Amino acid sequence: MKKKSNTKKYVLGLDLGGTNVRAAIIDTSGKLKSYIHFPTESQNGPEYVIKNIALKSLELIGKSGLSKKQIWRAGIGSPGPMDSKKGIIMGAVNLPGWKRVFLKDTLEKFLGVGVGVDNDANCAAYGERWAGAAKGASNVVGITLGTGVGGGIIIDGRLVRGANYNAGEIGHTSLNPDGRLCKCGAKGCLEMYASASAIAESAREAIRGGASSIMTEAVRGDIKKITSKTVYEALLQNDKTAENVWNEFIKYLGAGIANQINGLNPEAVVVAGGVINAGDRLFTPLREAVRRQTFALTFSAVKIVPAQLGEFAGAIGAAGLVINEGDFYGL
Repeated sequence: MKKKSNTKKYVLGLDLGGTNVRAAIIDTSGKLKSYIHFPTESQNGPEYVIKNIALKSLELIGKSGLSKKQIWRAGIGSPGPMDSKKGIIMGAVNLPGWKRVFLKDTLEKFLGVGVGVDNDANCAAYGERWAGAAKGASNVVGITLGTGVGGGIIIDGRLVRGANYNAGEIGHTSLNPDGRLCKCGAKGCLEMYASASAIAESAREAIRGGASSIMTEAVRGDIKKITSKTVYEALLQNDKTAENVWNEFIKYLGAGIANQINGLNPEAVVVAGGVINAGDRLFTPLREAVRRQTFALTFSAVKIVPAQLGEFAGAIGAAGLVINEGDFYGL
């Protein structure tokens, strides 16, 4: 008897963030059909948020001219730590009060399709490998620079999850055991030196220490308002303090990326986050910093590139994971 072909061509990709949720309908080749984003409203509790995600997703399906029957599976990226095998959020820093939330089971109940749950940074990295800047590469490291530093690792085409599914926490690899205290409780984590938040904090530290800078004028004396964008704009005006901060950021980010290259020998390192808008001012010195700290042979094999998928990388990656690694999620 001939095996019946699967006529369902579309997958729902979701990205659950502390502020916003992004939802996208993606075909099985990775092409984005339609998308929306809406506030998370996490203060209303997990049940409300998950039900709202389902309702908004069903609306998106209808507005896209599809029926629910045409949606094969759904994938969702979420802050961790989590048990991605069972689809349980164990506790998310950006979602206060979310402890032991059965995201997979609850979302399946509301949507009526099988759901896979994974770490949001893992999803973003997988999205870039499946349909973005590292498309076609088998060994990829994804690094997202934002409030913290997120990471995802793909080896031989599959996501690396680890013993209890929390691998890839690149932002919490330590560069200095006696360094800045991280929110995770350890000292010297990469994200304390190479995140967008860290760039701003380094600038504030320098100014509090007596450094003069046009950044002080830019924020009208309230240095708490300094952001990574403030630093970059001052850098473009040849501000010496901003230049020092930027160079320190690149030094630490370069060391963090070099560690991953030396350990994993990837074909691509994809860097995401608003900071990549700096273009060559970031990537030219960053590649040189990495080159100085890696073996020539491994450096020759890797491309360090900016992400391409933007704010929907996580949703696209979540869809890609349930399409290509659905077995892991029991789908």
